[in-house]
Amino acid sequence: MAEIISALAEDVTGAAYVKNEEALLVYPRSRQGQPAETEAIDIQPLVDAGLIQLVNLEGEIEKRYFANLAARRLDDGEAITIAIAISRNWAVATDDRQAQSILGQEMPHIQRISTSQLVKHWVDNQKPEPDLIHHVIADIEARANFMVGRRDSLYRWWHERKL
Repeated sequence: MAEIISALAEDVTGAAYVKNEEALLVYPRSRQGQPAETEAIDIQPLVDAGLIQLVNLEGEIEKRYFANLAARRLDDGEAITIAIAISRNWAVATDDRQAQSILGQEMPHIQRISTSQLVKHWVDNQKPEPDLIHHVIADIEARANFMVGRRDSLYRWWHERKL
């Protein structure tokens, strides 16, 4: 994760709520094999290294945005993240379909970034070995239980790197 974040030219900021309440576990192996088994993760070293800055909701406007988004059944982490991004005119990294839809339809000025885009940016800028790319993609799929959808513009690119 540190290598991918380091490849970005922009500062990476996340909601402290997400770090403290949601980004806590991954699967040590594929979820299909051991669905109940999880492994704790800690992104604090990335914060300590200055790769990720953490922020909280600030002011009534951000809190109002959050309340409106949470009422639309976004989970709290997505709602907080989007509320902050709207208020501060920041990009949002999310793969959540509902969050992507809300942003695309109602806030098209807010840049949306997907996992596949982050990985491709890292590949394009850092030029890692194909074996490492394959390993990273396999880890993302297995440990985060993440699959790039067919509608993702990088679907073919992603799957070609898995071979």
